[in-house]
Amino acid sequence: MTMKKMLLSVVTAALLAACAASVRDGMVGTVERMYVIECGENRVNDLSRWTPGVNVGKPHVFADHCYLIKHPTGGWFLWDTGNPDRYAAMPTGFRASPTAPITAFMKKPLVDSLKEIGVAPEDIKHLAMSHSHGDHSGNANLFTKALVYMQVSEHEALFGPDAKKYNLPVANFEFMNTPGEPAGVRKLNGDLDVFGDGSVVIKSTPGHTPGHQCLLVRLHRRGPVLLTGDLVHLLYSWENRVVPSFNWDVAESARSIDAMKAYAKSTGAQVWVNHDKDQHALIVKAPLYVD
Repeated sequence: MTMKKMLLSVVTAALLAACAASVRDGMVGTVERMYVIECGENRVNDLSRWTPGVNVGKPHVFADHCYLIKHPTGGWFLWDTGNPDRYAAMPTGFRASPTAPITAFMKKPLVDSLKEIGVAPEDIKHLAMSHSHGDHSGNANLFTKALVYMQVSEHEALFGPDAKKYNLPVANFEFMNTPGEPAGVRKLNGDLDVFGDGSVVIKSTPGHTPGHQCLLVRLHRRGPVLLTGDLVHLLYSWENRVVPSFNWDVAESARSIDAMKAYAKSTGAQVWVNHDKDQHALIVKAPLYVD
C-alpha cells in the first residue's frame, strides 16, 4: 500500500470514528425536511373495535398518511405508502366484503402527490413501512428502485405459508417476491439507525403485526418526531395504553407502547399518530413541508 493510500485510509477511519462518537455523545444529525402526505382515509361504523369497551356504535374516520423524508446525503426516504392509488377511481370507496369493518378511500393517488413535490417513484432510495397491512403498503409496488427495510419477523409472516392468517396482502409486495432471496431488502432484527447519524431511526415495536416498527425522525427546527404507524390508532389510545383485541399479540403490543413512551420521553420526541385525523389536521401537508 502506498503512503497516499495509507494516509487516506487513516483519515477515512478517523472520520467514521468521529461520526460514530458524535452519535454516541448525543450530537445527532437532522433531516432536511419531511413532507406529510395524505394517503387516504378509512371510514368505520363502530369505533369500539379500536377502543374496546368505548365508543360502541360510533362512526369514525381514520386518516392515513405517508411521510417523505429528505436526508442531506442519503436522498429520499419514504415511510408508509398508504391506501392503493387505484382507490382514487372509486368514489364510494373500497370495501373488501359487505361485512368488512372498513371502507377505504384514496382522494389523490400517491404518485400524483409525489409529482407535486417534484419526486418520481424511481427517486425513492429508501422505503420502510410500519407494517404490511394494506393501508400502509398499498403502493409499495411503485418503488422498485428502493432499498426496503423490514423486520425479519414481518418478512417471514408476509412470505411464509400463513400470510392470510396474519391478514397481510402479499400482492402489495410483488416486486419483492422474486425467486430466491429478494433483492433490495434489508432484513432487520430490531432497531436501525438508517443513515448512521441518528436522524432517521427505525424502532422495532412488535404486536400489531409480528414485525411492526415505528420511526424517529429528527427535524432541524421542530426537533424529534416519533411516527407511530399502527402502534396506536388514536392519541386517545396512546394516552390510555389502548390495544385492540384484533392485534397479532395484545400483550406484545402493550409492551411496545410502554417502550415507545419511555423512548419518546428520553428523546423529547413529539408523537404523531398516523391515523389520528384531528391531530394531523394541525400538521402542514404536502406539497408544503415541515423542517
